Amino acid sequence: MQPTLPAHLLIQNVNVLTMDPNRPFASGVAIADGKIIGILDKETNWPLSPQGKIVDGNGLTLMPGLIDAHCHLRAQISQMSALSFSRADITGIDEMILAIREKTRTLPNGTWIRGTGYDPFYLKEKRHPTRWDLDQATTHHPIRLRHITRHASVLNSLALNMAGLNEFSQDPPGVKVERQPDTNIPTGVIYGGDSWLSQHVIPPITTSELENGSGQLQRNLLQRGITAVQDATPTSSIQDVKFWTARIQENKWPITIQLMASAIQHQQMEKHLINETNHQVRKGLEIGPIKVVLEANPDLFPAPTELTQIVVNATAKNIPVAIHVVDPEMVWAAVDAIETARSKFPNNLVRHRLEHLSLCPDAFLPAISKARIMVVTNPSFIYQHGDRYLSDVDPTERNWLYPMNSVLQSKIPLAAGSDAPVAVSDPWMGIQTACTRETLSGMLVNQHEKLDRYQALSLYTVGAALAAGWQHKRGMIHPQFEADLILIDQNPLNCPEREINKIQVKKVWIGGNLVFQS
Repeated sequence: MQPTLPAHLLIQNVNVLTMDPNRPFASGVAIADGKIIGILDKETNWPLSPQGKIVDGNGLTLMPGLIDAHCHLRAQISQMSALSFSRADITGIDEMILAIREKTRTLPNGTWIRGTGYDPFYLKEKRHPTRWDLDQATTHHPIRLRHITRHASVLNSLALNMAGLNEFSQDPPGVKVERQPDTNIPTGVIYGGDSWLSQHVIPPITTSELENGSGQLQRNLLQRGITAVQDATPTSSIQDVKFWTARIQENKWPITIQLMASAIQHQQMEKHLINETNHQVRKGLEIGPIKVVLEANPDLFPAPTELTQIVVNATAKNIPVAIHVVDPEMVWAAVDAIETARSKFPNNLVRHRLEHLSLCPDAFLPAISKARIMVVTNPSFIYQHGDRYLSDVDPTERNWLYPMNSVLQSKIPLAAGSDAPVAVSDPWMGIQTACTRETLSGMLVNQHEKLDRYQALSLYTVGAALAAGWQHKRGMIHPQFEADLILIDQNPLNCPEREINKIQVKKVWIGGNLVFQS
């Protein structure tokens, strides 16, 4: 490649893994004005600007920055200040009660107590805690515990009263309140009410908590090589736009963010971003797809007719829709809605998304492919939750768990996200698990769905860039793409397969600026 401009930064003596099929490997990269301007061979002598810098990569591997195509930023920050009830922290409900009781000693009465990450599969009682369990810890503080999936919560009696949930109340739309069969009294367990609780009952974390937590979150993401994220939170609002705008303006957040939003909030957020921010902010903050969370409690919510209308309206405006689907009924409702929108706008090229595709029959894949739908999967779920899946999922349906290879074989574009904090925000564990399909205990899940290493890397680079509409500026090391790069200590294409999750990120550049160094 012939030099055209002097470089502001030359990264040399590296094994470049470009993720560009037309030129997969190189020995260096030239960067100017935040963009890649040259892909170098060993003999290439690229000119350097007077104030330019040369970085010697010492033979390490340079590749595109990783993209998390599905995560939840505010929830990750919120979890930092919550009690953790993961299987690594507790073994039973009695330990939950003691931890909550201890927490109350430092909090004024009336202060909300939040707990996250419990999973009945790993509790010795093999059940959800109830209001009566939590009342043993305190009756003076409202409590909300979140299931590991964030699709179930448990409230104590005080929190239930504050939510207006009792034996005489009606369940909110899309929410299933578990009740005693003989008295109709709520047990405290609530299914599918995460958004409703967050919007109507539980106060958000404070701005100072967000500010403090965002610094730790930034470090967590950068040390894993994540340079861009797609936040799939359905309750995002203008307040999120304002918060991240401030962080970017103060040069306290370099990672590119694309925020999803509900159909109601989407237009307001986009209008605010366009009218109330500058180019610097909009370079690092975007509004992405409309997010729809399908719930089944037991009927689908939103109902198929409402879902179809959301997708049709979005398609008319050329806005992609990202639909949460975790069982065959949800998958088919989403595909049917997208097919209807396609029939009304046959020339529209907007690419809609299915998030998770946790349980999908092979017979559905041709329809997904024909409707030009993209799938965003979660390989880390197999590692972290696979043992529970193998126990809970009907044996006749286990072959449908998290299809990956069959999705690609069906010519369906595939990306991956962590869904953090539901799973840890570690793309290297996701890449390894996409190759091994191995659970935490060493069980294997659908070996026929394994990917090769290049395919697994593509989930977090080329595929994730396509999912965000960034396919012409991120996901590859390619001329005129953003200089979002990571220097890592091992080559993920040839290191031992079970060492992929141990890869260490040594340096991270975003827009050509060094933002992390181990």
